[in-house]
Amino acid sequence: TRATPARGAPDVAREWAAAGVGCALADTVFNPLEVLKVRAQQRPDAVALRALAREAIARDGFARGLLAPGLAATWMRGLSYTGFRIGLYPTTRDEALRVFGGDGVGARVLAGAVTGGIGAVVFNPIDVVRVRMQSSECGYRSTVGAFAEVAREEGVRRGLWRGAGACVARAMTLSGSQLATYDVSKRWLLKNGTFSEDAPPLHFTCSFASGVVAQTVTQPVDTLKTLVMSNVGDKRGAMTIARDVIANHGVRGLYRGYFAAAARQGPVMTLQMPIVEALRRFLGLEYF
Repeated sequence: TRATPARGAPDVAREWAAAGVGCALADTVFNPLEVLKVRAQQRPDAVALRALAREAIARDGFARGLLAPGLAATWMRGLSYTGFRIGLYPTTRDEALRVFGGDGVGARVLAGAVTGGIGAVVFNPIDVVRVRMQSSECGYRSTVGAFAEVAREEGVRRGLWRGAGACVARAMTLSGSQLATYDVSKRWLLKNGTFSEDAPPLHFTCSFASGVVAQTVTQPVDTLKTLVMSNVGDKRGAMTIARDVIANHGVRGLYRGYFAAAARQGPVMTLQMPIVEALRRFLGLEYF
């Protein structure tokens, strides 16, 4: 097990800042694909992504139709939830390795799941607003106004924390699989001499792999999260919605929007983690 110096509050703050800024930048570039993923998941029938893109552009143009929807909430989410789950992962991982001993994959999966789950609970309102702002039937004038409107019309707990269970399940699955894959693959490729140094080429390679793995594992829960959060007035829980989707469309129904999600997640994480790594070094931190 590698020895790691204890981290203080300033270190954790820098880790959160590096992850938050890096993720917000990467998510901005690929926001159109996230919009398409959400809209594909909301459709009861299978629709080609190209058709959804043409529909959005014909109605509102590229900027307003695909780039702008939910963008402010995407920045909020990157700086808060994603910054938290990735930024606090190294500290949580090192503590898990200290407690359980060894240098295993399990402790890394657990660390990612813990930071993802906690972040999802705390920042769930941002996810609710983001999903709704990205919907083709968005009825809110602004992102900030959406928080107040959801709380006023649906209540704080039932509105802003709607779908929290599905959101936490998604976050734990995504964060555990993504961060453990990135972390373990980096160390394995260095140990086996595939890469000679911990540098950007290694970061890009491991980032892409971790993105594809994470989205494949997470997609069913991701679909449920979108359906629960976006269906205003629908009192069904995530398990009931999952049963109905499978009954009507089979297990494939839970993978609606997968190609849009994978097309976004692979490139996003290919950019995301190298940016985070570069910002960590800029802020005087070690690589991940």
